[in-house]
Amino acid sequence: MKFSKKLLTGFATMLIALFVGLGAVQAQDDVVEVVQNSEDHTIFAELLEETEMVELLKEEGPYTVLAPTDEAFESLGDELETLKENPQELQNVVIGHLFNGQIGAADVEEARSVNVTQGDIEASNGTVHVIDEVMVE
Repeated sequence: MKFSKKLLTGFATMLIALFVGLGAVQAQDDVVEVVQNSEDHTIFAELLEETEMVELLKEEGPYTVLAPTDEAFESLGDELETLKENPQELQNVVIGHLFNGQIGAADVEEARSVNVTQGDIEASNGTVHVIDEVMVE
């Protein structure tokens, strides 16, 4: 009887660990939440809201997001305010930082000629790469 009690206790412990582990995986932030939860991306998070990209980026994906830091946006100076005054241009700039599919940091740096300061941040529906400049074309 002791053997089966230990076996049941062990089995129950494994099941609990499995469910807790699965819960952690399922609770992982999506790409929007990764940006919104970052202290260094408050401006980009705000711009995602303003350009109505949040709902799209909460879908299944996968997406790759190049997230400029607040410092990168602040370095634009008055150009940031000018962008905010032109919704279409602002949306074009934000969309220029978003990609369908999952793209690694090294490939992004090469393809877009940007400096990824922190790359391959996994999200439940893609990847976020922190960059130190705003890609304005």
